[in-house]
Amino acid sequence: MPDIMMEVPINAAPETLYHALTEQDGIRSWWTQQADYTPKIGAVSEFRFYNGGVVLRLALEETEANRKVVWKAVSGVPDWLGTQVIWDLVPVENGTKLLFSHRDFASSDGSLPYTTYNWAWYIISLKKYAETGTGSPHTGDPNT
Repeated sequence: MPDIMMEVPINAAPETLYHALTEQDGIRSWWTQQADYTPKIGAVSEFRFYNGGVVLRLALEETEANRKVVWKAVSGVPDWLGTQVIWDLVPVENGTKLLFSHRDFASSDGSLPYTTYNWAWYIISLKKYAETGTGSPHTGDPNT
């Protein structure tokens, strides 16, 4: 099964990234402003794009404070169903090494290339948010 994997150095403490991944205000600051996020294991959160034209529902599967966050796709983009989004936060001398993976796609056909591009865009936004306090989240505007 194909996976998306990225390693990104971020000049911010793991705690900063953990909060950006586990708090609604954090998620809305780097990924999508149209997010209803519940930070409880098993809770299904909703992330909307293009004024609700694309709706992702992800269940929070696992957290380890300041170290790891795991989401599982339960609905949304068909290729995502059952995939896992894993954020490993490794402390390093100058901040954090983010080990990102989106795992268990059924095939490399379909949305995999588009998903890879989008994750790269939003991980850059997460990096900017963690380092400067200002990310580039999706606003809901169908033209952005």
